Amino acid sequence: MERIDPRILENEIQAYYDAQLTNGASANRLGWRLLYSPEHVLQGARVAFLGFNPGGSFADPRHGVFSTPRGSAYRREVESWGTASKLQDQAMALFRRLRVQPEDVLAGNLVPFRSPSELELRDKDRSIAFGIKIWSQILATVKPPIVISLGNSTNEIVSRLLRAGQIRKLEVGWGSITASRGEFNGGLWIGLPHLSRFAIMTRKESAKALDTLFEGTAQ
Repeated sequence: MERIDPRILENEIQAYYDAQLTNGASANRLGWRLLYSPEHVLQGARVAFLGFNPGGSFADPRHGVFSTPRGSAYRREVESWGTASKLQDQAMALFRRLRVQPEDVLAGNLVPFRSPSELELRDKDRSIAFGIKIWSQILATVKPPIVISLGNSTNEIVSRLLRAGQIRKLEVGWGSITASRGEFNGGLWIGLPHLSRFAIMTRKESAKALDTLFEGTAQ
């Protein structure tokens, strides 16, 4: 069975990051981060969970870069995210719904390069293209049967990457905000609104919609 060599993948990302530093003002200079999970998820995972890119204006030296060896970064006892801790709590509620241990989720960033916001990501088109290249390889090798993405940009890119079809939009009990559910060859894709803004995983008004959205995903 084909497997990913973590060191080769890590070196590829680092080499790209180092090379693009020569682009001057257009370079991403705030570091990079790929996985919010231990690297064993690259050898097999039932669930993948992808956000757009690592946020913030600096890389915390206590946090992982290629992976998170101490466990899932979404656990507060593993990492402290300060104002972003709501996202950690929402992700943990998601994993409980899926009945999967956080450390076993293929969790990471579609684009590994850090920026304070998506709008501030430098050399955006090429950075996204590089992320698509990396994750095309990862998803094709790991083959998680459930892929969940987070936020409008990530949802659009991941659904195209997976060639998802039969996509349905479902309101999630938060005004006109919707989530998406579709199928790809070998599995199910779910696109969520960004959980740092829309805390639907623990919202009573969203419970019925989530039951429909996640039908058949628990194990």
